[in-house]
Order: sequence, then structure tokens, then C-alpha cells
Amino acid sequence: TSSSSATPPMTQLAAQAKPLLSTPQKRLNHIMSEQKRRNAIRDGYVQLTALLAPAGAPPGAGMPTRGRPKGSSSRNNGRGGKGATFKGKSGILFRAVEYVQWLEEGRNALLAEVMKAEAAAGI
Repeated sequence: TSSSSATPPMTQLAAQAKPLLSTPQKRLNHIMSEQKRRNAIRDGYVQLTALLAPAGAPPGAGMPTRGRPKGSSSRNNGRGGKGATFKGKSGILFRAVEYVQWLEEGRNALLAEVMKAEAAAGI
């Protein structure tokens, strides 16, 4: 019978384990991960501003891509009822929500038309 076991001896396990990262390496990894996350968020806002740009306007026209504009003293500037203009990233998100709601309303209206047409045709 062989005396080898299913698990390697401790010296082999220690050699196979990844070495622990130093504090500067951990810090650098954290900084790089955070930068990657920020870039992903920034890219998402760029895509949203391109999607929400007014018809015929260049992508992102009149829509900020970074924070509130300089000199905007009040956090509630531009907030109001329907059709209000929102500034900054939160404004982009509010416009996106309004756009999705508008798309859903249009979809529901089209579905209702389809159901009417099918009922009239006896389908």
C-alpha cells in the first residue's frame, strides 16, 4: 500500500498559497478598483445623456456630465412639477425616469390598440 495521502504536506501548501499583499499593494489595488467603478459610473452617465439629448441636438447638449454646475447655490434649483429642468447628475436620472415612464405609457397604449384590433378581427 502507498503511504501518500490526498492532501499535500504543509510545506507544499505554503508554497502554493499566494503571498499576502503588502499595505501599499492593497492600497494601490483599492485605488484602481475605485477608479474602475467611477469610470463605469461616468460612462453610464455619458450614455444616459446621449440617450436623453433633445431631438436634433448633439449628444449631451445642455446636459452636464459632472456634478452640479459651479455657482449653483441651492440644492433645489430647478425642481418642480412636470417639465421642470433638472441640473446635475440627479437631473439626468430624473429625466431618465420620466423617459422610461413615457415609453411604458406608449407601450401600454400600443398594446391596447393591438387588443382592440384583435377583438375587432375576432382573433
